[in-house]
Amino acid sequence: MIGAPAPPARVSLSASPAHVTLAAGTRTAVHVEAAASAGMILRASVAGFELDLRGRPRIVPSTDAASWLTLSPRRVFVGNAGATVVISSRRALTARPGDHSAIVLLTTTAPSSKGMVVRMRIGLVITVRVKGRRIRNLVVANARSRHAVRGASIDVALANRGNVIESIDGSRLRVVLLRRGRVVARLRPGRRKVLPRTSALVAVRYRGKLRGTVTARVELTRAGGAVARRSFRVRL
Repeated sequence: MIGAPAPPARVSLSASPAHVTLAAGTRTAVHVEAAASAGMILRASVAGFELDLRGRPRIVPSTDAASWLTLSPRRVFVGNAGATVVISSRRALTARPGDHSAIVLLTTTAPSSKGMVVRMRIGLVITVRVKGRRIRNLVVANARSRHAVRGASIDVALANRGNVIESIDGSRLRVVLLRRGRVVARLRPGRRKVLPRTSALVAVRYRGKLRGTVTARVELTRAGGAVARRSFRVRL
């Protein structure tokens, strides 16, 4: 329509792989593709990466593996064929063995036909593995109930005392609710990760009608297949 404003630039950005694992002292390439009404300028930067107690990602000042990483190039034009960014990790002589985390931020700038600028940013989680003894030591610290509008949940407190990123899902963590020794519910959480030397609260939801005090038996499958069990009194 004559006189109608031009639509904003159509912007999308993707990178492959989306999660990079590399050994300290090595490098890898990430392919970036973009779609827009015009090409994009891509800027790459490095930041620190953490997960809060609930598993939500946070960008933090440069910590852990972030100071070991270099990017080439840091600024590149992304056309129809995409672009490649090489991520290199130096050998950190004083780093502890195990998994270390950082995030690479890819920010694009796409001009529109009216001179407006559209920006998009995605993050690539980077895991740098330092040689040495790998320690798997995930433990259950506590469990307590928490009430919400649509039922209750059992918050299981985990502590990763090892140096390896731990993946948690229903195959590794279960909560069995008992009353007077009888099983009344078996609960499983969603998937999440726990970074080395950090703590986590994993919510396991209960939507049943049971109320009052029950025993919550937390079962954690540890490395090697052994199952650790701890029981807590909670109120639904």
